[in-house]
Amino acid sequence: MKNINTILAVGAMAAVCGAAEAALVAAWDFQTTTNGGTVLVPAPSTPKVILANFGAGTIYLDGTNGSSNYFQPATGISNTEINGFGGTSVNADVSIGMSTVTTGIGALAIVGGLTPSGGTPAANGKSMVFKFSMAGFSNLSMSYATQRTATGFNSQVLEYSVDGVTWAAIGANNSIQSSFSALSTPPGIATVFGGISGLDNASDAYVRMRLTGATSATGNNRFDNFIFSADVIPAPGAVALLGVTGLVGMRRRR
Repeated sequence: MKNINTILAVGAMAAVCGAAEAALVAAWDFQTTTNGGTVLVPAPSTPKVILANFGAGTIYLDGTNGSSNYFQPATGISNTEINGFGGTSVNADVSIGMSTVTTGIGALAIVGGLTPSGGTPAANGKSMVFKFSMAGFSNLSMSYATQRTATGFNSQVLEYSVDGVTWAAIGANNSIQSSFSALSTPPGIATVFGGISGLDNASDAYVRMRLTGATSATGNNRFDNFIFSADVIPAPGAVALLGVTGLVGMRRRR
């Protein structure tokens, strides 16, 4: 009987641990439409609402959900604050089908925008917002590939919220490389923020990225292959099973 109890305990533990494995929440490669999602196009038609290419989530650049309304001209690209440029394979998870194609339009660009003489580019201080669900998930991690031009934004500050109104700090990337190619040295380096517990089990989860430090109208940061993943919260039944199994084992030992 002792052996049976041990087997039950191990099985219950395996069920709980298995349920706690990391799972995809949302990902964007800005190219793949196998499971839906938005494909980027250049300005002046770059979308301001971008659906996840994998999982479920939305990027907002239109002034809603706590985001800023990024300027895009009706025609041409003069003073545009968003655009679509070539991407990278860095941080692309091929196991879920993310694209490794780097030609064409595959990266979101946030651009300095209108810059008065001696002044600051208009997009400095603006924010894009990611919205998704963390229901049933905990310990959010996010990763992405990014690069900057010489006059592009030099700081990417991240915050989170459960209502799109009150925000708490995640961290900042202040060491942005000058090109995606600088990120490609094996094993490949991406910007990673992990263990974000303030969004655990939130039905609505928001991550906001605020960019500062651009010094010209065309200075920019490119972004590609955003991946949001989290631990699956064990089902109550699995936790209860582990507790009951442990109790039975204790009684048998007595």
